[in-house]
Amino acid sequence: VPKSDSLDSITLDVRTSVHVCTEIPINIRIVRIGKSTGKFHKHGSKKKVDLGKKNLIAALRLVVEGSPIVYEKSGIAENDVVPLPLDVLDSSHFHALLIQPLTGRNSHGSWRDPILLTKDFLLNSTNMRDVTRCHALSGIVVQKERLNVHSSERRRNTSIASDTNRSILRRTAWDTTIQVVPFFLLSNSLPFPIAVRTWQTVEEDEGEFWDESLLPSTSADGTNEDLSSDEDFTYATPSIKFKRSSPDEHHSSSAGNVDHYSEDTVAVGQTLRLSGVSLRETLFLQVSQHVIASENASFMWTSPMQIDLKKMKTGISKKGVTQLPKLILDLGDNCDCLIHVSIGGGTRVPECTIYSPYWIMNKTGLKMEYRVSQRKKSYLDSGIGGLPIMIHGSKSEHTNEKYNNISSKISLIPLECPCQEVAQHWWDDTSNGLLVLQKSAMVEHGRNSVDWSEYVDLDAAGTNGEIKCGSFIFNVRIESLAGAFHRSNLICFTPRYVVKNTLHIAVSVLPIFGGVHDAIKKASQLRQNLKTIDLKRKIDLAPGESTVLFNFHNYSRGIEKPYHWLAFCVNASRFGASFKCKWHLIPVDVAESHFFGEHDGNNDTMCGILEAKVHSSDAGSMLVSISHAEVPPYRIENRSSTHYLRLVQDDDQAVVFELPPLYSCAYTWDSPLGRKKLRAIVISKARSKDNQLEEALELERYEEASQLNDKGGENRNNSVHTIDSDDESTESETTKEPLLHSLKRGVRLDSQARKLNKTERYRSPRKIAVFSLDSRSYTLTKVGKQKDLPCPSAKESESNLRMKSSKLFTHIRIVAGTKILSFSDSTWLSDQVQAGILRKGGNFKSALCEINLQGFGLYIMDDFPREVMAVVVRDLQLHKPTGSIELTASVRHFQVDAMLPDARYPIIIEPMPLGVDRRAPMINDSDSGNLIVPESVGKKDCFWMQNEEKPVPVFEIACSYVPQSNMVWVPSLNIFICPLKLHIDVDYILRILGMIVNSTNKYQDGNARNLTATSQANDQLKYITRGQLNMCMTYIEKLHIAPVHFDMELNIQSDDLDDDGEGDSSLTLHSIAQTTTSAGVAGLLSWVINVGANFAHVSPTFQYSQESHSDQYCDIFDLLVEIAKSYIVQTVKQAYKVVFSMQLLGDPSLLIHQYKKGISDLFVKSGAEMATGGKDGVGKGVTSLVQNVGGGTAFFFGKVFGGVADLADAVVTNETTSNHLKPKSASSDGKHPDNVVDGVVQGTKFLGETVVHGIAGLIGNPYRGAKTGTATGVAKGVASGVVGFAVSPFVGALGFVAKTSDGLGATTKYLDLGVIEARCRPIRMVPWGRPMCDNGLPFLKGIGIRVHTIRYQKARKRFIEKNNSHNNGDDDGHVTSEEYKRIRAAEERRKNPPRKLVSVLHKKDKYHYITAPIRPKLLDVPGNLVLSHYAVTYEETLILRSSDLQLSDVVAINVWNYRGLKSSTTRATPLGVCNIPVGDIYHSVLHFYKEQLMRKESNLLGENAGAGSLIIPVPQDYALFKPCKKQSPDHKDILDVIGEELSAIEKSEEDKFTMFDSDSSGSDSDDSTFLGGGGKKKKEEDLSSVVKANERLFGNISLSFFPIPW
Repeated sequence: VPKSDSLDSITLDVRTSVHVCTEIPINIRIVRIGKSTGKFHKHGSKKKVDLGKKNLIAALRLVVEGSPIVYEKSGIAENDVVPLPLDVLDSSHFHALLIQPLTGRNSHGSWRDPILLTKDFLLNSTNMRDVTRCHALSGIVVQKERLNVHSSERRRNTSIASDTNRSILRRTAWDTTIQVVPFFLLSNSLPFPIAVRTWQTVEEDEGEFWDESLLPSTSADGTNEDLSSDEDFTYATPSIKFKRSSPDEHHSSSAGNVDHYSEDTVAVGQTLRLSGVSLRETLFLQVSQHVIASENASFMWTSPMQIDLKKMKTGISKKGVTQLPKLILDLGDNCDCLIHVSIGGGTRVPECTIYSPYWIMNKTGLKMEYRVSQRKKSYLDSGIGGLPIMIHGSKSEHTNEKYNNISSKISLIPLECPCQEVAQHWWDDTSNGLLVLQKSAMVEHGRNSVDWSEYVDLDAAGTNGEIKCGSFIFNVRIESLAGAFHRSNLICFTPRYVVKNTLHIAVSVLPIFGGVHDAIKKASQLRQNLKTIDLKRKIDLAPGESTVLFNFHNYSRGIEKPYHWLAFCVNASRFGASFKCKWHLIPVDVAESHFFGEHDGNNDTMCGILEAKVHSSDAGSMLVSISHAEVPPYRIENRSSTHYLRLVQDDDQAVVFELPPLYSCAYTWDSPLGRKKLRAIVISKARSKDNQLEEALELERYEEASQLNDKGGENRNNSVHTIDSDDESTESETTKEPLLHSLKRGVRLDSQARKLNKTERYRSPRKIAVFSLDSRSYTLTKVGKQKDLPCPSAKESESNLRMKSSKLFTHIRIVAGTKILSFSDSTWLSDQVQAGILRKGGNFKSALCEINLQGFGLYIMDDFPREVMAVVVRDLQLHKPTGSIELTASVRHFQVDAMLPDARYPIIIEPMPLGVDRRAPMINDSDSGNLIVPESVGKKDCFWMQNEEKPVPVFEIACSYVPQSNMVWVPSLNIFICPLKLHIDVDYILRILGMIVNSTNKYQDGNARNLTATSQANDQLKYITRGQLNMCMTYIEKLHIAPVHFDMELNIQSDDLDDDGEGDSSLTLHSIAQTTTSAGVAGLLSWVINVGANFAHVSPTFQYSQESHSDQYCDIFDLLVEIAKSYIVQTVKQAYKVVFSMQLLGDPSLLIHQYKKGISDLFVKSGAEMATGGKDGVGKGVTSLVQNVGGGTAFFFGKVFGGVADLADAVVTNETTSNHLKPKSASSDGKHPDNVVDGVVQGTKFLGETVVHGIAGLIGNPYRGAKTGTATGVAKGVASGVVGFAVSPFVGALGFVAKTSDGLGATTKYLDLGVIEARCRPIRMVPWGRPMCDNGLPFLKGIGIRVHTIRYQKARKRFIEKNNSHNNGDDDGHVTSEEYKRIRAAEERRKNPPRKLVSVLHKKDKYHYITAPIRPKLLDVPGNLVLSHYAVTYEETLILRSSDLQLSDVVAINVWNYRGLKSSTTRATPLGVCNIPVGDIYHSVLHFYKEQLMRKESNLLGENAGAGSLIIPVPQDYALFKPCKKQSPDHKDILDVIGEELSAIEKSEEDKFTMFDSDSSGSDSDDSTFLGGGGKKKKEEDLSSVVKANERLFGNISLSFFPIPW
């Protein structure tokens, strides 16, 4: 590869282009063979070997025998790369490479078949059968990587798109690797090592002998006698010079074929490489489990199995199969295996895999029995681990029988109750806690509680769910293993429900099965009284203990849908012997957090809040953890200084509680399954519970004092004892709490006081009081101001109580993950929260973050090197100002381009244009121009910055954030996604994916294996519950996602390739047909896929409504799942659009949409124009009607007729049909004709090519079918030829109508140019011998061309005629009046010439970008009476945009007279023209871009160099020439041509005056008509006038170029 280190020196890195890479230990040897080998040469040429001769293999064996050895290397290890020496490759002799494997018993000493070191033999570009067999028998795979494509001098200026695959291959330099592979691979995909015994008996094939008389004789010194020294064979083989120190050493192979035998041990996940196996014989195989035992132990070998290698498509047999039928292999009890032999994709080596498709692991802790569908055999599982039970799921049971591929399903049944010892084997006490198991009875009430489960599909990989065996429930998870075990599925049975107690006190749990009301009723019964059966069934869990729930006790009455519930109660000490613990209900089938309140029998308010978290583990089990709630879900605040509050949940199971003034309490719903509404009412102090208890205690004290006075001084300080619910003595103490004082003293309250005790059943009066007219209900979901709570009137209040207000102001806020319901006397708190004063924001509010990233790109390249795909993201901004909690992020542009010149869709993903973003920039001075423009220069004076208007961002997110502990608080979140266009060419995408996969495989370690499957199968169960995770809840007040719109076009039709192209069908959808072993089925599948592809060209439009959520307090992942489900549902509802958008049907959904839009715009836009008086233009409604209704209808018919034509062509096309002379497609596939005339031309061309192709196929298809050598091929060829010829006029006519309709529809687009969709930038050009060049300009959507001035000259015709008349003597000195008028008119035209305009024409698009017409200014040149000099000053910018702008394109700068020139003019002749390649323009633009980057860098670094200067695009002068007239070629004698040229030069000297006339050759008028003559008779021109016209200079033009990034 040449590298230019300096201007006068070049460094060359020289290396060999042929390497040997091996997968097995080998020795290699290169021998020299003779140049002339009789009939071994190709007929008519001694420079090439006839590789098509029969028995080529035998000939090579005999030729290398006794040949001198020129190179030898021993002990080459695996994966080593050995380059072949340059002196060998540079020789003119033929050489052969021999390989000696060093593996196997009988492999050492035997050499493989020789390999001829020629380009034709190694690369085998013509796919010759004998050469392919030689490669297979030699055990090599030749790989080639493209170094580069060499372009000859005459092709340097041609377009890359014109290169065919055949020409590219012919001009390609290759890096060749000879990969040495074993003949047979045997992989162990079982979880244990195996012993393998293989043997083979090789028989000699008489057809593989060569007639020795045809070979040359060899002299004693090892050289062939019939060599001629003057022959040069470097063309056939750029190989070898004979250089060896010992020329007397000659090669000698072992005589005869050698039988194969080997006995090896294969470890888990490893592959055994066998080298001494013949691919033309049957291989015998025996397998046994590898047991490490004493020497006297005998192995249990299976019966021998036969592997017919000669039936496989290994390169020896072209018609072989890619895989053999699977064989059954029985390696013992519970170990059913399969043997699968197939051909490797790249190496074509037979690969034998011993595996079991299904591994069964039982981690439930119970003994199991399995039963497989359609099999009589059952399997017993002890459940203690070890090797999994392996099942193949076939009807066949014995070794050597063929595998019947049926739907395999499994059923199971428990055999014993859960055992603590067995379950403990799978239990991890460190992660899960101590395991507590309660034996579940297999038989209850005389009935068996277990039964066979339903069948589970063993092939349903990736599924997880519960499986019921009667009343027992387990979890089953099916997953595909990876690495060496990728053919196997692991079916793991684990516990379904696991309960974990993370409290510091014990709990009791009881599993329940039933409806909602059934569960509530059972929980109430448990609170009142535990029955004997309930005491047996409940499980007590101490702190840190866990249990597994296998069966749920059925309490369903059959009225409601039953669920699984977990009832639990906390075994804590309570106040009051009559208080009974409440049993809470957890729905274990719902992954959610549940909160429960606990009461202690003392206060009405809750003494503690518990949290039960239910979620799914990695293994699929449902985990329940019971813990204390670190953050209560709610808190109730009474901020009033005088009012008492009474509150209760609107449910029968709820408890009434009161809040005194300035009190608060944590709260959750008393009944989580009830109505979640909180009722509140304001009560007076006299009606409060505290006041009534105080009155009762005062009465008690008064009676007690009276009794003490009567007894005369009894000691009142004696200790009084009472017994609480836990039988613990408590000494009486003085306390201010009335209820505690009364309970400790053991005071018996009266009936009125007992009603106030919540431990009694008399709660109705207090609850009824809450449901009065003055009460209010609160849902506690929405944050902000709530309904005000009325206060009691003064009449209802005590006489000594004054009401400060008539209502309490209610507000809900959220702090640290807790929603707080506040009742206040004033609105101060709610006003402060509403104003945002309490949203301090902390450090986040005071932080400043400004990130402005210009963009980044990801480019995918192939080995040419050549760009294939580009992913570009532009203008990323992140803005967070100081003193605000608002954060804004945006992505201005996102685009995915197909960079190949001939791509069907140049742009894969792009945003729809929504106009210019007129908003102020988020970040000050974010515009790049602010960094390089001095302050003294106004932006309006910088013309190159006037076209940098940025579009609306493709993605924008605005959110606010308030830091809170234990939660994430997002007050607002707004997301906007720009409408996107997706053009998906499935064939192109699959090729890209295949290229990426191949590149990944090339650089990864091929020996790396994932051997963790066996260890994972025996791993212990680890349950990480949400109680052990630091889950952070998220509160989002307002979430809004704008409506989303996607326009999609999907096409699975493969691109047409040349016959010799490199297109690999395995990368397209035709790979489906390659998986079958039947040629007939493969052909049928390929035909069906080809026909079906015509139905799969669809263009649906998906519209998604906006997503709005408010007051969402949940896990952020749960919210994302909910949003994703919403979009999935909307997608399913719009699935009909896929069918109604088929191109074969004309895309009727789009047509209906266009009709609606066209008709609505006609009335809406026309009405708006009439209302504004046409200030913003007129005719927009009519234009939309013509485009949508007229153009849409034309495109509709084009799609219908084109789709029918493609479908008819696909039906009659098969593998015998040639692509030569065949038109590409009748449908336009988005590449419509430019106009109706272009449509008629393309339609006519399609019609003619289709008919010609049908006529050619009438002869060619039967011929190609006959070449297959089969009757089926002949029948296919005849049928496709005859039917294709018959339908070709029909297909051509349909294509003609389709092209014409598309052209008519495209004509309507001229009414509105719209936005040109372009790639992110032009494709990079790669010079020969160089790597991929620098990216240069990363983003170039267009080129700005600044037109400064034009200077041209014009001869004064009157002065020339006057001089001519003086010379002829005809001037009499008199001027007539007519001549005077004509002279004055000519002078007036000279002083006021016609207006001139400049147009920029991209010759590929044929569209003119036109400046405003400017009148030239006459320049006075003293003393010049012959020429008139003019200057035209434009100072106008033209923007060149093209959908496919490439560096090899040409841009024409034209000068015109202003006489109605239109943008679509194609036949007019300009006054002057200048052709500039886009590559030259790109060079100037790139230089300007790099200068700007350097200035930005210096400014950011604080350097002041050049801070006051301005970087501008450099003006450049270009010569304008008169357009050359097209001349028909006139072939003359060379002498005549030279004489005519000399005459023309002499004539030009005589015309020295007229040669300066650059504006017009015949008159003063600057006329340029479309037809260049206005219908006048064309004058004959001699050769001198042609030379003068072609060489005449019009003037010069001053231009400057700058990039257009948007």
